[in-house]
Amino acid sequence: MAKRAAFGTVDRLPSGRYRARYVGPDGRRRSKVFGTAKADAWAWLATAQADLVRKTWRAPEAGQRTVGSFADDYLARDDLRESTRSLYAGLWRLHLAPQWEDVPVGDVTPAGVRTWHTAAAKRTGPTALAQAYRLLRSILGVAVADEVIAANPCRLRGASTPKATRPSRALTAAEAQALADHLGRDRRTERYRALVLVLAFGGLRFGEATALRRSDVRDGGKVSVQRSVRYVDGRWLVGDPKTDAGRRTVSLPASVVSALADHLKRFVSDSPEALVFGTAAGTFLHSANFGQTFRRAVEAVGLPPVRPHELRHTGATLAAATGATTKELMRRMGHTTPAAALIYQHAADHRDEEIARALEGILGPTPAAVEQAARPARERAAAEVTGSR
Repeated sequence: MAKRAAFGTVDRLPSGRYRARYVGPDGRRRSKVFGTAKADAWAWLATAQADLVRKTWRAPEAGQRTVGSFADDYLARDDLRESTRSLYAGLWRLHLAPQWEDVPVGDVTPAGVRTWHTAAAKRTGPTALAQAYRLLRSILGVAVADEVIAANPCRLRGASTPKATRPSRALTAAEAQALADHLGRDRRTERYRALVLVLAFGGLRFGEATALRRSDVRDGGKVSVQRSVRYVDGRWLVGDPKTDAGRRTVSLPASVVSALADHLKRFVSDSPEALVFGTAAGTFLHSANFGQTFRRAVEAVGLPPVRPHELRHTGATLAAATGATTKELMRRMGHTTPAAALIYQHAADHRDEEIARALEGILGPTPAAVEQAARPARERAAAEVTGSR
């Protein structure tokens, strides 16, 4: 005969095993059969009751929905850009599905995520691994929001940030100019000179620069960033810039404006829709093709390894060196958060000395400095008086 407790019941089955039962807050009866230790059944009931009191109770069967099922729903969201959806689908297929497709979300543990991440790091590049981890965390975040699981098991510190093989570096203005000039001296690459200058001194993303049309080049040395382009799954996708703040107007230095004007005259047709930095055939420029040309120029100029994206770092760093505020950098670079803008504010060694000199100008001469400067004049005057005697 069942023995009734304050919460649920425990009874002994003919097999000698014990069964615990209770009615959940949804009105459904839950039960679980244990071995011959009655205490295990009571402990299970006590845990369920504690979850109810803490308002952390979850229906046990809800956690049986697989990670793959949540992934399908996540990738079908209407608010994902087509290029983003394609990226996520590739990350899921290549890096996540083999491990997590059929695993119930209720069975995903921090230890399991850590084991997967350690194994994946041996065969996956740092950027792809960080992207895959962020995607898994987002998918499981939906399960948390749906109250299927109590907490997100993706808790690895630093796993969402790729560990670069080397620190990013910003070029000096002279180095960027040298790269551009080297490209400009070769008939095969001269059409890329203005592109390097716009990337380095305007801070545009590569996809933003290569999506520019002649009509986006405005009077007064400005370019209007209204769209971006990416090559995804064998086709070009033209869409909005990466962030909401990506739509912006960027002012260029006078020398870059001059180089851009010459570029438009020599390499771009008169059509308002003509690509400013396209190929000779007038099509979009692929980042891989430009990357090869860029790397050869870097080697020829004698610079340490530099990635094309570091031209954007250069643009932000040089802008910061002029004294631009974080807010001004956010607007110029198309960032929505200060944290993103601060990534590109690399400190230059000489800037600290310049800051100290500027502070000295604000302070003005101190009493001690005035006293020290006046001392030689007083000593000369005293000597003249003594001599006249």
